[in-house]
Amino acid sequence: MKEELRNIWKWAIGHFWNLFSIVGVVATFYFGLFYIPDYVKDNLYSKSALAQQEIVRELGENIYNGNHFSVEGVASLIEQKETFYKIDFPYTVKQTLLLVNNEFSNNHYIPLEKRNEISTSIQKVVDRIKESPSPKKGWRDFDYSKILSVALAILAAFVGSLSIVQKHKKDAEIEIELDEENNPFEEGTVSHRAFEYSQMVGDVLRDLGVDMSKELRSSPQQPVYGPEYEIRTGKGEFLIETKAYRQKVGVNTIRGFLRAVQQQGKLGVLVASSSLTVRARQMINQYKEKNGNDSVYVVVGVTRGDIKAGLKGVVA
Repeated sequence: MKEELRNIWKWAIGHFWNLFSIVGVVATFYFGLFYIPDYVKDNLYSKSALAQQEIVRELGENIYNGNHFSVEGVASLIEQKETFYKIDFPYTVKQTLLLVNNEFSNNHYIPLEKRNEISTSIQKVVDRIKESPSPKKGWRDFDYSKILSVALAILAAFVGSLSIVQKHKKDAEIEIELDEENNPFEEGTVSHRAFEYSQMVGDVLRDLGVDMSKELRSSPQQPVYGPEYEIRTGKGEFLIETKAYRQKVGVNTIRGFLRAVQQQGKLGVLVASSSLTVRARQMINQYKEKNGNDSVYVVVGVTRGDIKAGLKGVVA
């Protein structure tokens, strides 16, 4: 049990930044989906409450002083506040007048007779208001701010997840680069696989009918480091090197391959069972820019047919 906990702890430490990134994505999604819409809602509510206080105060002051007020005047005041605060006022004209009436009814500092007088005048205006049927909620009335915040949260979560995947791939390639010097060619099964792969490439070259000027025969016990074959075609002389890796081919392998090609002044073909890391591809491209696009080639194939098709396009 202790050993399992120790292994879990080592794994967590080794993948700390990946775990931290996942927590960041989850937090971004949570706050974007739940917190931001609530914040927007609270902000709109605060503006509506402030607009309500100002409308009730201004309208009540005019009514108390005996100034004329009308339905149109109340509607105009509401529209003014909506424009200023950039909101949709939640109350109709009738509801707004009832709020003003309630404000006066609860103000016991105003004499009862005055309160009754104000209530009567407000009620007369309210009675003249004809309630129009509530309009159906259309597409313009949806809370697009909430939809937008949710969409942004999902987008942020997607981008964050994508960055985690890319970082994981990059970390895996870095591990390949660091560990490439320790490719276990001396181990039985791996060495045997490399031997069989090299022999298969040699058979493909013979099938293509190329002039094989040099062939370094390897064995499971004695692998060949560097190019195994030298061939001559109408396109020139080629050095052929094979790599039977389960993982991607890294910069150390490419550096050794390019050094051999450059020292012998010949064209080069790397035949590999797996693709190249990003840095390895960059190194190949830099060499081509300096020495010509036809100076080196990379053929990736696992089956005999794949290798033959790749080499045929290069050397034939």
